[in-house]
Amino acid sequence: MKRAYKTKTNRFVTVAEVPTPQTKEVSFIMVAKGVLAFRESAHIIKVAEDTDCTISIASGKNFGTTKSILSLVNLGITGGKSLVLNIKGERNEEAFREISKIIGGETDSNS
Repeated sequence: MKRAYKTKTNRFVTVAEVPTPQTKEVSFIMVAKGVLAFRESAHIIKVAEDTDCTISIASGKNFGTTKSILSLVNLGITGGKSLVLNIKGERNEEAFREISKIIGGETDSNS
């Protein structure tokens, strides 16, 4: 969409709106099969850095993001607890696969 503005000298200046890139965002509801402690939280942060995604996890009234390891650890996620996983970024599918392995207790989290 183009817009035209009139200047003081009665000349028209055409300004084009630049479309902003849309960030892909997905949300999932999951049930944890393992415990989300420091090691698992550090692994989730590494996945976020590797995939260039922003990841947030909510459990009950608690909320944590990959910007703070303590916010993830303080969620108190244990086996059988439900949580909402929100991933923003272009490679969100890859990030989801890795994080679901961590939350599902399928990975060693040492790599």
